[in-house]
Amino acid sequence: MADQVDEKTIKELLPFLDVNSREDVKYFALDYFVGLTGSETGKVFLRNHKDFVIKVTQLTRDLNTQISKLALTAVLNLTAELPIAEIILENFNLEDFVAYTLDPENDDADKSAAILMNLTRTEQGAKKLTSDISSSQKCSLYQIVDVFCKMDHNPKANLHYLAPMLSNLTQLREVRDVLMDRERCIVQKMLPFTTYEGSITRRGGVVATLKNCCFDTEHHDWLLGEEVDILPYLLLPLAGGEELDEDDMEKLPVDLQYLDENKQRDQDPDIRKMLLEALSQLCATDNGRKVMRDKNVYVILREFHKWEKDEEVSNACLNLIEILIADEPQKGMENLKEVVIPDSFKPPDS
Repeated sequence: MADQVDEKTIKELLPFLDVNSREDVKYFALDYFVGLTGSETGKVFLRNHKDFVIKVTQLTRDLNTQISKLALTAVLNLTAELPIAEIILENFNLEDFVAYTLDPENDDADKSAAILMNLTRTEQGAKKLTSDISSSQKCSLYQIVDVFCKMDHNPKANLHYLAPMLSNLTQLREVRDVLMDRERCIVQKMLPFTTYEGSITRRGGVVATLKNCCFDTEHHDWLLGEEVDILPYLLLPLAGGEELDEDDMEKLPVDLQYLDENKQRDQDPDIRKMLLEALSQLCATDNGRKVMRDKNVYVILREFHKWEKDEEVSNACLNLIEILIADEPQKGMENLKEVVIPDSFKPPDS
């Protein structure tokens, strides 16, 4: 693609992007635009010409699969740019994109899942998707999680990108409440993927989702209790195969006892940090801290801190350890998220 876009040529091609255009000219025009979406100058042009973005996005539903596949590639490139993603959010109902992604016969489901991931990065996008499927007969949050957790749902797609999409959606309280519906096993279905080795995208997205779900303190007792038992799933990726004292070992959750000496910790520092952040969230209440102390979480963190080389992750671990070994706050200040800091102790505004 040349450094400068040929605006005259581009504008001449716009009518050919119509869904009713002849297939050969439509494909030719679309192929040109795919190249445009891969260049910085092309993206700058498209940010300021939303009619092109709308036309290309409409072609993702073209009956000719060659054209729809090409259009999906273009839209995937476009949605990586937030200003262009906003154009799509403002002009399209995302219900069809979700239903298309969940279709077990769709061999482009991974590409459309990645598009949804891009579109929901902002709070605006997360709200738009949640609103669009809230009364849908085609798809729901329950179905998204169900499909995501069925590894054989679509033999032509792995749907790993649904994980970061779900983590994007859980920035919304209403989505977190759905995932933690106590009448359904929703969040529980996702727990095994904290150690999924087949995809860092899936594993990282699940850990980010769980971290977000740990934000609301009213769910902490349930998450730490027998119905969910989230603790082993957050700790196992942080645990190694170090030999521990028998007394320390027996206090650990069963799934963390007598691990193989070759047991590896999660290799991604971002995921390790998110796991520590989730554990820190669960320390906000006095019962959460009590459960962690009773389950001897400190021992796992102590060995992890010796092993960790990433400074940021190491500091996050140290902060968590300090919470666990500190004296309990005075009465009335047990919930750390509800503690009010006096103005005299707050840093001055910059």
